[in-house]
Amino acid sequence: MSFMSRRTVKTLLLVGITTTLASCCLCPEPEKKEEPLQDIELNDISRLYRSQDSAELPEFACIQDVQTKKQIFFGYTLNLVREHNDMILETRQTVLALRDKFALSQTTSDKIEASSGVAHASTTQNDANTALTQDSPPQIFTEEERLWLKKLARTHRINTKTQDARFFDQLLFALDVIPASMALAQAANESAWGTSRFAIEANNLFGQWCFKEGCGLVPQLRPEGATYEVKVFSTPSESVGQYMLNINRNSSYQKVRNIRHSYRAQGQEIPGSSVVGGLKSYSARGDAYIEELRHMIGYNELAQWDDHTAEYPDISQLEVPNC
Repeated sequence: MSFMSRRTVKTLLLVGITTTLASCCLCPEPEKKEEPLQDIELNDISRLYRSQDSAELPEFACIQDVQTKKQIFFGYTLNLVREHNDMILETRQTVLALRDKFALSQTTSDKIEASSGVAHASTTQNDANTALTQDSPPQIFTEEERLWLKKLARTHRINTKTQDARFFDQLLFALDVIPASMALAQAANESAWGTSRFAIEANNLFGQWCFKEGCGLVPQLRPEGATYEVKVFSTPSESVGQYMLNINRNSSYQKVRNIRHSYRAQGQEIPGSSVVGGLKSYSARGDAYIEELRHMIGYNELAQWDDHTAEYPDISQLEVPNC
């Protein structure tokens, strides 16, 4: 082979290598298309905090044996509390799924921004802008999901227009279970074990008030000038649901939610005996009310029912006599 032919071969090889390197270094590989964000199956939140049971309140005043009355009262009320807590947990799981969907969209957006930065090094500014527009992440939530979250936030009095990470933190902070031991102790305390006038005539197990004339029953000992009434509920279950909503959104019970969140954040069971510490505003008796609830929880061994899986003794065979 002549000198000129060797030189020609070398030149051709160098040109080929240079072209190959240029194509590898200057032009990024096509960005893989991200899979579209999956829609979440939304549960029916119109049932949240609403009546789950149409059963009438048993006639607890007819039960003479104290221990039998307690057993039936706690079993009956625990069933209602658990039904509402189940609905809260179901809704909470949906919120967690939507929060994960939001987090995934943020990761996708970061990847696209990084990709567009590489593209900018080897394209004109106009080409880069075009590429970024074409690869912009999809709308995070469907219209149905967005409205579902908005309704849930409105229910819990969360005022935010942006469904971002902070929004989900606020929503999950409010949307959580009520410890069964706390609910049972309050129901027994406020309704006199289901025998009070307000429990019998208004299905009101938690002494909840309303402030519109005619909305409930007027207490016989209501102070002069007061306008509140004791709210009437269609079923005892509705009373339980509205009590839980009150705890989960009323500013007076922020401390309840703070205590609950501290246990939730550590992955621990939420104990009613601790959470009741945030109920100072629930009664005019303040700290004395809290201590009485703690005594009721301890004396009646109610803490065991904070475990949602604990099986309550069968009360179906216990008869409630007619008065």
